Amino acid sequence: MSGSEKVNVLTVELDASLDAYGFRHDATSVGQRLGARRIGAGVYRAQAGVPIWPYHYHHGVEEWLYVIDGAPVLRDPAGERTLAPGDLTCFPSGPAGAHTLAGPGRFVIFATGEHEEPWMSVYPDSGKVSGPEGILLKSSAVGYWHGEGTAGPSEPEVSDWEPPTPPARLAATMIETSEPYHYVYGRDEWLLVVEGTPTLRHADGEDELEVGDVVSLPSGPDGARELRGAFRVLSLSTTGLPANAFYPDSGQWLIRNGPGAEITLP
Repeated sequence: MSGSEKVNVLTVELDASLDAYGFRHDATSVGQRLGARRIGAGVYRAQAGVPIWPYHYHHGVEEWLYVIDGAPVLRDPAGERTLAPGDLTCFPSGPAGAHTLAGPGRFVIFATGEHEEPWMSVYPDSGKVSGPEGILLKSSAVGYWHGEGTAGPSEPEVSDWEPPTPPARLAATMIETSEPYHYVYGRDEWLLVVEGTPTLRHADGEDELEVGDVVSLPSGPDGARELRGAFRVLSLSTTGLPANAFYPDSGQWLIRNGPGAEITLP
């Protein structure tokens, strides 16, 4: 999908309403509309004092919240606080990313991981978990399948192992200066215009962007881009390596095969 398609998060119609089982919000999927592959996005509106979904966290999914307008109230492991337009918050995979939001406010949520690997959602207040197969009671979990398999009966093993902190799945950068026309293999990216009216050069030509516009840039030539003008643009991109950038105007490559390892060719 090229940068010629865009959605404005300030004005896009919220065409899906949900009021069931503790989920209460108006929303629309932006990721599906723009054909995003590895990073999803949705715009939500929450009513004053009403949480949009139960307090929860994900295993295998990372989310980022950007506040568009209003004064939504965020509950996370640190407590409650009121957010303001322009605030950006990360909800990492695991208990540290637990959250819910109440209105009033409109915001966009970016997410990665759900369509790439196994994932699970945990709802601490009600003792439930959910995944692709539905919702279950967390109390029904078993820690060991005693006696199963072909090796015969054995005693359960006791372990104090704890899962490591999952690595960050998305990186956020505020861009204020132009970068040469390029595309990246191994990274997907979203651009959200915060200030200004930049010109976006992309694989199909050029477009004028305005505040609130979001653009999905996939890995490879379809995601080629260059921003020109005076602007502030929020970039959210995947973090995997290798990630190799090609600059068509100069014929140069920037090879990044590992942390801190960059080579420019030719």
